[in-house]
Amino acid sequence: IMRELQAYQAFAKLGVGVPTLVYGSVRKHQGQWQALLITQALTGFINLDQWYEHEHSAAHSACMLNALAGVLARMHKGRWQHGCCYAKHVFIKINDSDGSPPSAEIALLDLEKSRRRWRTADASRHDMRQLKRHCGAMPEKDWQRLMQTYTAALAI
Repeated sequence: IMRELQAYQAFAKLGVGVPTLVYGSVRKHQGQWQALLITQALTGFINLDQWYEHEHSAAHSACMLNALAGVLARMHKGRWQHGCCYAKHVFIKINDSDGSPPSAEIALLDLEKSRRRWRTADASRHDMRQLKRHCGAMPEKDWQRLMQTYTAALAI
């Protein structure tokens, strides 16, 4: 829990979307470790697996992939590795009200395996390989667009 708590705090500082932390603490009571981590619900979000269960417009897909690439690049440029980068841990919310172009929010969950890496490349290599293996029903063209946008975001 302490590792996950530290990761939530660090990711938030980097501008990487995570659920809002309500409470987190660890204590040793009568020789036993006890831990509690409470976050706000991600209301209106769906995970990446659920995203690909439905059809989406080209604009919504592009928006989501661009936002995801940006979040992953910020995390990796901060030398953080998610450590369990599966589609079920990537959450998406599309905002497209009042006729303006759509925008996407991305939030990452299950950060208990997250850790700092010495180099951006190490964090990137591990997470992106893992996401590729566990990206569910993501079409290859979407994966290619994600990688192209992600690579460009890393270079900035």
